[in-house]
Amino acid sequence: MYYIFCDSIQEGMWFKNLDPHLAQAELVMIPNRVEDQRRYGIDSVLIYDRPDIILKEDNEIIFVLERTIEVPSGHNVGQRFGRLVAAARARIPVVYFGPYAAYKHGGKTAGPRYMNLRLFYALENLARFYDTAVTTINWPVDKHYEVIKRPEKDNRIKEYLRLFFLHYDAHGMDGITTFIANSTFQREQIAEQQRFAATEVQDPEQYDQPPESVEIITSADYIRKYGNLPGSIDRTRDVLVYHIGMNYIRSDPYAGMSALYYYLYTADRNLTQILHFPNIMSAQWYAQNNSSKTYRMYKEFCDGILFKDGLILQANL
Repeated sequence: MYYIFCDSIQEGMWFKNLDPHLAQAELVMIPNRVEDQRRYGIDSVLIYDRPDIILKEDNEIIFVLERTIEVPSGHNVGQRFGRLVAAARARIPVVYFGPYAAYKHGGKTAGPRYMNLRLFYALENLARFYDTAVTTINWPVDKHYEVIKRPEKDNRIKEYLRLFFLHYDAHGMDGITTFIANSTFQREQIAEQQRFAATEVQDPEQYDQPPESVEIITSADYIRKYGNLPGSIDRTRDVLVYHIGMNYIRSDPYAGMSALYYYLYTADRNLTQILHFPNIMSAQWYAQNNSSKTYRMYKEFCDGILFKDGLILQANL
């Protein structure tokens, strides 16, 4: 028996109609209470945020989908990243389905918005880090960059699901991430990412370097600029400092960005990652609920947080 856990009934019905395997699937709203998430056995993919679709067969999560018509441009690129990380860590196939470019309406900022290429690079690292399958599927747009909402928009997600169930029917979850990661379909999606970067994005090379909010410096330079590093920090490692200018503790988009930068820069290069909260006192941090998803994401993807009143290492957060 298939169960489709969803954040909205409309999204659940949309997903249910994508493949014949799901015709008899039961729709279940993702519960808010952690106790209920555990009871349903879906808490492992909800540790940071809520993806749009969680697919289970009987007692096993087999697929996660994130679906959006918003373009993750600029600093908002990390807003949904945590939803993908949790599934990847559990080696569950995950799909990000959204436009690489789309038109933003209203005000002085109206116009086409383009994918921040760092999302592609971080997802590639994420898949490699956990030896799993993370797939991006471009939501099609028309020549004016308006997102297409006709049924043909779903052609490629349907193709993905046919591929998924081809393997799943024969072998279950055994080897499914390797099968998808090495498939022609996956190679085609990667090729589309590359075409998009080459033909749509102005100055794609800018994404080869960290953004202005991130600096990667030596430990000696960190000490000179920001103060002492405790002896437990390996001073042979360079330090990534992510400057977060919020005035009160909140998640979007900063918590997701800390995770994105971890997989994009820190994990591979064995850096020390420090989050810099120049406008936040440490007392504000300790006043929050330490079981919140905001708390868990910030704490997990750093070696410490530099508050207005000093550096607190991860173990003491």
